[in-house]
Amino acid sequence: MTVPSDLARRRLTIRRIVAVAGALALVAAVLLAGGLLYLWPLFIFPLLLGAVFFFELGSLLVAGALGGFFVAYFSLRQPVDPATTRQAIVGLAAFGLAGLVLGRVQRRQRRLHDLLAASTLTDRLTGLYNYGTFVDYLHNEVTKAERYGGELTLIMFDLDHFKRFNDRHGHEAGNELLRQVGGTLQAIVREADMAARYGGEEFALLISGDAADGLELGERVRRAIEATALDLRGGGVACVTASAGVATYALGSHDETLLIEQADGALYESKRAGRNRVTVHPDSELPRHLAATLSA
Repeated sequence: MTVPSDLARRRLTIRRIVAVAGALALVAAVLLAGGLLYLWPLFIFPLLLGAVFFFELGSLLVAGALGGFFVAYFSLRQPVDPATTRQAIVGLAAFGLAGLVLGRVQRRQRRLHDLLAASTLTDRLTGLYNYGTFVDYLHNEVTKAERYGGELTLIMFDLDHFKRFNDRHGHEAGNELLRQVGGTLQAIVREADMAARYGGEEFALLISGDAADGLELGERVRRAIEATALDLRGGGVACVTASAGVATYALGSHDETLLIEQADGALYESKRAGRNRVTVHPDSELPRHLAATLSA
């Protein structure tokens, strides 16, 4: 799976505008060239495109374009009389009403489709991508890295003593904490990277960059989670920390499973060393000054 960027969305919008304008121009050219006014129902096609692509606004814009076309058509082809004017007004009103209905129906269908798509791609509790989406995305990114090169780093996070937190404050407080952590990850991670709930209280970040980038982001997220304060219903505030492991993908290994295992191994090394820290897997190279800092 790839995450659509703003540029991709803008390009799609431009293509849709061109498609609607092209359909309008083509149908208008057919009518003007043939002089066959009974072919005016052909305008239903650009009207449909406008409704499908831009909902009610698209329908109204197409209806307005039709109004301008018919005014010009009648002015050039025959003298304008009251009967012809009434017919044009009724026709345009019917087009506009039909377009509004089509646009509203399409908007509702699109919203339902987006909700269904989101429910299959994301975790309902945290709003992050779910495990299945993460696995698919990781496979695609590994494939791209093998084909085109580039650096890929995985950061695995696990909330420290989360079971103890649930036992002490209740599962609803635990769920609220997971929601806050999800919001923290969404706020910190770049749009080009991916944040997912890997399972339970474990999270995964897949980024474009090397081990140093992973360490820097991991520390930022760790500090942000440490600073998260959850207001409890009975009063008071609860906090939590997180441990993380960082691993970079080795080109030529063709194995995303190894990347997950290395990041997970580094994560459990953080747990073993006392929790609330970020550990880089030994096979992931760090710049000398960072490696010296970690070993000190």
